[in-house]
Amino acid sequence: MYILSLSFTIWSDEVIVCRVLHEILSPEGTHFQGNKYLKKFIKDVLKMDMSEEELESAKVFREYRIDNNRRIDIAISTINHFIPIEVKIYAGEQANQCFDYAKTAKNSKVYYLTRFGDFPSDYSANGLTKQGNGYLEISCISFSEDIINWLESCVSQSETIKIAPIREVLFQFMMTIRKFTNQMEDEKEMEIVDILMKSPENMKSALDIQSCVNQARVKLMKQLFAKIESKVGRVKLENEYDYASDDYKNCNDFYKYKYSTYPGISYEYKSKVKPNIDIWVRIEIDNRIFIGYCCPLDGKSVKQALTKDEIEQILGVKTHIDDWWAYWEYVPDGNDELCPNFKAANDAYLKLFNEPSLEEFTTKCAEKIIELLNK
Repeated sequence: MYILSLSFTIWSDEVIVCRVLHEILSPEGTHFQGNKYLKKFIKDVLKMDMSEEELESAKVFREYRIDNNRRIDIAISTINHFIPIEVKIYAGEQANQCFDYAKTAKNSKVYYLTRFGDFPSDYSANGLTKQGNGYLEISCISFSEDIINWLESCVSQSETIKIAPIREVLFQFMMTIRKFTNQMEDEKEMEIVDILMKSPENMKSALDIQSCVNQARVKLMKQLFAKIESKVGRVKLENEYDYASDDYKNCNDFYKYKYSTYPGISYEYKSKVKPNIDIWVRIEIDNRIFIGYCCPLDGKSVKQALTKDEIEQILGVKTHIDDWWAYWEYVPDGNDELCPNFKAANDAYLKLFNEPSLEEFTTKCAEKIIELLNK
């Protein structure tokens, strides 16, 4: 079965999570269960009623392309509905993303799937209709409850119980979700919970430690950028996108919100390649850290102002377009698995708290920036 080959150790990787989710939902998936899982998803998770005839017409898409080079993570299309589903585990939000998705919906809301069922920010939903704490055009669903409950229902199906490979994939996927939604099943974690429950003093100590954790993480971020800046040794651009601007606001606020504040450092590469359009070499943290070329318009982050052909002609690189980014890659070596994740705190990130590892990593970042600047 195809999805058995996926690595469930990369539990915070949204690409893999979406791939598995799509495979389970798709009537053409290699589980050979037709639309059984999709029917339960539409009824139990999306809370929508559909006739058997319409369910038979359903198709499920992954990374469905729409205008402005947007890609909807999961889309369900039937004869009467088009249902966009945006998946957010740790990735940052994009400007007007949910607003753009809402324009594609047909007889449906945008379903916003996060770890705990949070609403998108104004940054993503700008232009939608405010309603209470959320938006009229958005319906929030969660991995922690909605998806777990749906998967448990799928596993309980008589045909699923009989087929060990399918059953095991669903169990693995549930285990993966419980991992990134902090649903503690691990024996050691339960021991810690028991210790915390034993006295007020134990809980107070834990809370004191918790209050210092994000302070330490912010301090590491500032150190990392300062080291990179020093090792690059060139004059950076002083602007609102810099990690140190406004008394380090982008760093200080990074862990206050579910979306990213995008702290980074920018260097001028080419100015006025077209009227009011510059090209910068920039290093930035979304959740992971990456380096590349971005193309501001009048010094501001906007949707890509250059065409693919213009980018390739000016920069001589294969395009990797994402909003104002013309090209980007993860650090180190373009490998997302080895790239530190500043929200999920993967192993690559935790190594940065070791001084020699931090020195090695910041050296690699600086070398990559210099390489791009010298092209």
